[in-house]
Amino acid sequence: MKGFAIKLMTVSLVGLLLLVAGAMVRGVVTDRLVFREQARQSVAESLAGAQTLQGVSLVLDYSEHYEEPVRDANDQVLRREARSIEHRRILVPETLALNGQLITEPRYRGLFRVNGYVLAGRLSGHFAVPELEQLPRSRKDSRLQPGAARLVFAVSDPRGLRRLELKLDGRALGAEAGTGLGGFRNGAQARAGELGSLAGRRLPFDLALELAGTDSLSMVPMARENAAALDSPWPHPSFGGRFLPVERSSNEQGFNAAWRISALATNASNAWTERASSGGAGDGNVDAFSVSLVDPVDVYVMADRASKYAVLFVVLTLGACLLFELLRRLQLHPLHYLLTGAALLMFFVLLLALAEHIGFGPAYGVAATACVALIGIYAASLLRSRWLAAGFTAGLALLYGALYGILLSEQNALLMGSLLLFALLASVMLATRKVDWHNLLSERGNATRPIGEGNQKPADTVV
Repeated sequence: MKGFAIKLMTVSLVGLLLLVAGAMVRGVVTDRLVFREQARQSVAESLAGAQTLQGVSLVLDYSEHYEEPVRDANDQVLRREARSIEHRRILVPETLALNGQLITEPRYRGLFRVNGYVLAGRLSGHFAVPELEQLPRSRKDSRLQPGAARLVFAVSDPRGLRRLELKLDGRALGAEAGTGLGGFRNGAQARAGELGSLAGRRLPFDLALELAGTDSLSMVPMARENAAALDSPWPHPSFGGRFLPVERSSNEQGFNAAWRISALATNASNAWTERASSGGAGDGNVDAFSVSLVDPVDVYVMADRASKYAVLFVVLTLGACLLFELLRRLQLHPLHYLLTGAALLMFFVLLLALAEHIGFGPAYGVAATACVALIGIYAASLLRSRWLAAGFTAGLALLYGALYGILLSEQNALLMGSLLLFALLASVMLATRKVDWHNLLSERGNATRPIGEGNQKPADTVV
């Protein structure tokens, strides 16, 4: 019994060393995730980041004029002085529609791929410009004088604008950088003419653009009625934001998606105009919908998930070796445990290294086959039985196969993992239910055989 306690402590120490090594292996995976994120940021800084079509608006400038009476101490009007107030009205569209294609343009930083894209499409709709007398004023007896009007297009990262053609009421407008709006500074603007000639009219607009970005595209539904239709050759879209598409389809050739959003379903219009008028930074809490170009099998995410199971692999394999040592009355050296555990950990290193070059699925198959074959050959000499070694190797192969199924089925990972652990525990319990552990442990010190001594007399000591 004392010998078994020493053996158990020794195996536990070896297991602890392997767990430390496993943590180091997972650190390598974490480092690659950090490097991948740095590569994404590098591409975003050089090309453009995730893009948000923040809105199209018509900015109306006008002034209010009135006379302010100047009174004396007796409240008598001495004279009237002219006063004026400058006003700005930000008009959102009545309708806004996006129709375009999301063309993928992958970029690379070393081994790391970043999903870039170019949106080639059109933004169209119309404004309902109020009559001059319908514009807000501070005094009822004042006189309004119209100023200039500007068509404004706001986007999160204007570096991605490769082409932008603006038309208002069928007239081509010359675009200039910047929006002139405090809350949404990035984008373009164009002089639309004098407000006096536009007041009371229905003004259609059309924006043809090519916009580059990375990873995802979003749009703010700021109009009274909003619609969007996108198609792309990317087969794995992820739809997010505040609104999901009402129609969508995807296959290996790409995806199609359509959104229809009413102002009754969102406060984006009011939130947008308040932020644009107040000068707040960014798009804050303004509602938006988005589509992301995701990789269904991200090798780094999958390798990170796989590395979390390193502890389970080490514990199960060392436990199996200890169980074989007891039941077969062998005498395994701690180095045997250490080398077996090291071969298990090599799987995760090989998986990451190969996945960067040949993809996750093939890398998993190659790494698992290599490690299972190595441990199987090594176990054949340790267990002194080809049939027993074959069973041990088959069990290890099934364990790798089960892990692969768990990794691919993220939604059912907990269920599959629980069933796997239950099956392993049930197998051990059923296989050892008739073992007399008291007799086995008391006799172990005089009944074990060191590996490599064949059919010699049992050893007297336990390592």
